[in-house]
Order: sequence, then C-alpha cells, then structure tokens
Amino acid sequence: MTDALLKSLDPLPYPRRMRELAARARVLSASGELRRVLDELDRGGPYERGLAVIAAAVGGDAEWTGAHLADPDPFVQGHALRAARSLGIPDEAYEQALDDLPRAARRRLLRAVVRDGRTALAARLLERVRADWGDAEAAVLLPGCPADTVARLLPELLYAVRGWSSLGRCHPGPLLDAVEHQLAELPEPQRPEWWQRYASGIAATVTARPARVLDLLERFGPATLPWPLAHRLGALAAADPARTARLLLRPETRSMLEHGARRVPDGVLVRLARTAPEGLVVELGRAMAENSAGLARLLGALP
Repeated sequence: MTDALLKSLDPLPYPRRMRELAARARVLSASGELRRVLDELDRGGPYERGLAVIAAAVGGDAEWTGAHLADPDPFVQGHALRAARSLGIPDEAYEQALDDLPRAARRRLLRAVVRDGRTALAARLLERVRADWGDAEAAVLLPGCPADTVARLLPELLYAVRGWSSLGRCHPGPLLDAVEHQLAELPEPQRPEWWQRYASGIAATVTARPARVLDLLERFGPATLPWPLAHRLGALAAADPARTARLLLRPETRSMLEHGARRVPDGVLVRLARTAPEGLVVELGRAMAENSAGLARLLGALP
C-alpha cells in the first residue's frame, strides 16, 4: 500500500502531489489504515518522512503527530508543531518532547508554545527551561506567559530578551514597568548605552502604550533617539502631537530637525504641521532653519 502511494505521487508536480497526498490520507484515515502507512513512511528517508507528517496532519492522527514534536528533521518537527493546535495535542506532549532536544529544535518547540497560546504551559516550562538551559532560552517563553509571571521574572531576564516585538505586543505594561525601574536606578552617564541596547523593546510597545513611551523619553531619553524609536516617531505623533513636538524641540534632540541620517521623516513633519499646536509648529520651523527641504515640507503641510 505504501509503495503504491509513493509510485502514484512520484510523477506529480508538487502542488498536485500535495493535493493527492491529502486526498489519500483522508481515505486511509477513514479506513483505519493511515497509521500503518505513516509508520512505514517514517522508516524511510527525509522525503518519505516529510510525506508522513503531512499525511498525519491531514488525516488527523494526533498521537503520531505528537510523537514527532521533537523530531530531529526540522521539516518534520516544524510541520508537527504547526499542526499540533488544530489536532488538539495536549501540553504534556510538549513537556515530554523537551527532553534532550538540541538547541535549534528546542527553540522551535518553545516558539510554538508561545505561538499557539499555551499560556499555562509556558509558565510551567519557564523555570525548568531557565534552570536547565539558561536565561536566554527561558526568555523565549516570556511572550507566552501570563502577565503576572512576566512582571515577576522580566526584571531578571530583561538582558536576555531577543524577541522584542512579540514581548512588546503581548506584554507592553510589564515590559515598560521593568525598563522604567531600570532607568530610574541607572546613573545618567550609562543611559545612552542602555537606550542603544533596549530601544527595540521600547519601540515594540509604542502601538499599545504611546503615552508611557513618551513619559520614558521625556524623563530619561537619550540625546539622540536610536533608530528603532526614531522609526516610531509617526506613531508617537499620532498619539500626542504636542508632546512629540516638544520632545523633538529639546536641546538634546533638536539635531534631528536638521540635515543628517536621523532627521525627522517627512510624514512626521506633515502630521505635526497639521495637528500640533500652532506655537509648537512655529518653534519647529525655527529649529529647522538650516534644513530647507524639511522646512519646506513642514510649511507646505500647514492647513
């Protein structure tokens, strides 16, 4: 049966091959013969094993798929992880799969826990992962944890976070709480370096918490906004044009209104010209006296 399946698939171009495989998997599942074919394919090479994991997902074999969450083949593991939620694979399968995984495979599994919204599992695994593999591995799970877990552990794990966008989107409040506490305790001479390191994390929270980001920039902001935050000036201006204009007019950041690599984008100037208080727009124009192109853009956008 397995040989016949392979022979029927082999001459087909990839799209037709996948459609035919899906159709055959459904028939085999309905007849109760799918598992035998999966096991035979699993004893083959990468091609056969790749067909097996796709057929298992389409045919709804949750047990077979769950047993391959730690598969050494990235394609097989990745497809099993993507199918796990729709097949109802329990959290326990992830916990069992975590043992003895190499780093790359472990990262794929941890990211799948977060992606699938397995909040309780992420919280359970975090301390175990931290103890066994360190802070960097544990930080991968933070976006998928409950807010109270993030608030408790983020101050200790902040330095190890790499997935800023995900963490900022899922937990903007705890992230901003942690960085505000750090900045308040940090000596002023060390803040510029801090901003260079953590700007991506702050930028990830702008959509959800623009006012709090402006608070941090007003109280502890660097002389030059790092690129991730400069890139989010438009969102800050949309949320509060007056505060954003005043931020740019500070002596430390006025250079952004002049020519240079970090000049204010035209779209931000247009928004400020149309929405900021008139007095602040006048001040912006004065600060841009040496930036003829930017000044022209600002004046041209006036209502």
